[in-house]
Amino acid sequence: MQESKDHFKKDIGLPIQIPPIEFTHIFGRLSDLDGDINDGFEIEYRHKDKPKNHYMIRVKPLTYGLPIREEHIDQTLKLKDGSKAIYSTKIARGFNLLVFEKKGWQYVLNINKAVSDQATPEILVEIANSVSP
Repeated sequence: MQESKDHFKKDIGLPIQIPPIEFTHIFGRLSDLDGDINDGFEIEYRHKDKPKNHYMIRVKPLTYGLPIREEHIDQTLKLKDGSKAIYSTKIARGFNLLVFEKKGWQYVLNINKAVSDQATPEILVEIANSVSP
């Protein structure tokens, strides 16, 4: 985390809640490529014996966030701070996404479609609401 703070010159608040799914491994990665457009921070949760138990958090500076086209939006949901979140089942093959913005960051929560009955849009909103200030 310190490396990403040093790179971006500001803190990245992360959710303190995760989906109610079993995970055995957690990986984090800072992407610091040429220029700033592809830079970001990722956390990936996996289970060594259950490949469908796969969840990722991707955080990028808002300036370089994932563009969301209207036809990709399944639902627009409201976070407790009054901001909106976009839920999509159409952007990434195999994953459902919740996309939201906080403090100059774009967050993308990715959950494997195979476990989306356990990580519903409402649960993803709870996770989004748990991002530390």
